[in-house]
Amino acid sequence: MATKTPVKSAVLALLVSWAGLAPAQPDKAALPAPEGAKACTTGRVSALSELGCELGHALGKIPGGALVVAAPLTGDARPADAAALTGRIVSITAGALGLQSSAEAATLARARTLAARAGTLVHVIPEIQRGELRLTVDVYPVPKSFWDRVRDPLPNPRAHAFASRRLDAELRTFFPPVPLLAKRTDKATTGEQSPVAVACGDLNGDGSLEAVLVSRSRAQVGRLRSGRFVASATAAWTQLAPLSRAPLREPIASASIEPGRFVDIGLSDRLDAVRLDASFAHVEKLGRKLPWPGGGCSKLVGTSFRPEIEGCGAGDAVSKSPQLDRPGDALAGAVLVGKDGKPRHVRALRVFNESTLLVRDDAGRSARLEGAGAQLAIGDLDGDGQPEIVSSSDTLDEKGDALVVHTLQDDSKLVERFRMAVPTGVRALATCPAEGIGVAAIVLATPGELWVIR
Repeated sequence: MATKTPVKSAVLALLVSWAGLAPAQPDKAALPAPEGAKACTTGRVSALSELGCELGHALGKIPGGALVVAAPLTGDARPADAAALTGRIVSITAGALGLQSSAEAATLARARTLAARAGTLVHVIPEIQRGELRLTVDVYPVPKSFWDRVRDPLPNPRAHAFASRRLDAELRTFFPPVPLLAKRTDKATTGEQSPVAVACGDLNGDGSLEAVLVSRSRAQVGRLRSGRFVASATAAWTQLAPLSRAPLREPIASASIEPGRFVDIGLSDRLDAVRLDASFAHVEKLGRKLPWPGGGCSKLVGTSFRPEIEGCGAGDAVSKSPQLDRPGDALAGAVLVGKDGKPRHVRALRVFNESTLLVRDDAGRSARLEGAGAQLAIGDLDGDGQPEIVSSSDTLDEKGDALVVHTLQDDSKLVERFRMAVPTGVRALATCPAEGIGVAAIVLATPGELWVIR
């Protein structure tokens, strides 16, 4: 992500389904939150909590005595205990709506019977497809009297809602664990000989992943198709921000995607970091800062950046994630969800003019790694709730560069899990959200190419 010394990075595991064909899905158009209601997040807390929040906003007020019943779980991936997962889904959904739930998973006909005394049925249809949990919810009146049933035996739903989220560590506890192995590397030509940052995520909220590729001259968003990186939008730095008074020989850069909303991009060559919306239109100048993946920004000062984290744009909340205490020349961060469904903020920086990597999370765990390169990324690659720290090698010879993956364990130890040679040199790194129940992808930028490793 950031750059200080020449090529340094690491490559791990996974391909992003960037074939350009997003899976067909129900309408996911964002609905405005009710006035005074807190906006729902994406990827900031547990997937189940975010789904409950979104469904609550979409459905509005439901009679207090309603009963929530889930249909049997369907989809392209089967958990080890489907009944337990369905029970968890209906429990969280009912809690978010302030209602009671049924322990029995039931078809619509059976669910109407279960809700006969309640007067209102909230029927939740859960489905797992392409690494997403998708919930379709219908609210039905339930005829109580004999004559009500005669007049309208099968009333139509009064309200309907749909929401989906990618499987997180909490949901993946219901599936068998996956080994952290690199089985496939897909390479795509980019035409960028000097990439400085890369980010991976669902920028436009359509359910499929994009890559944001940043060089010293421009930023692009696109996908991999037939061995090429195909940009859907491009923004030239000359149109975004003026040159810095003293550009560095090896620039420091970073990019961070807020899913479905915007991407923040910072480069030491330029006086301002910038925020671009999902269509890659310019939204806001952020000042002389670097975006810190996982939330917030850090100020650029001279040839390094400050360890303190602050809001990026006007009105942004100040990040409460863990703070580090040394200036740096490379950074990485992420908000991950543990098996308990609780969010975990993880930050890392490489100490300025050293090859020492400092890692810290908001639970008080900290670790130190010597010999780290200037390219960093953080993600939960195998979905076990423990973060992987992805880095390049500390080398000035690009032929000796490599992608190295460590896991930060709960005992604060960094354990090496994977290493891959990158003889063309690692110029930027990013981890992708998981697209299934396998290992999440790593995206590596090298001169003229993007590698997607899974």
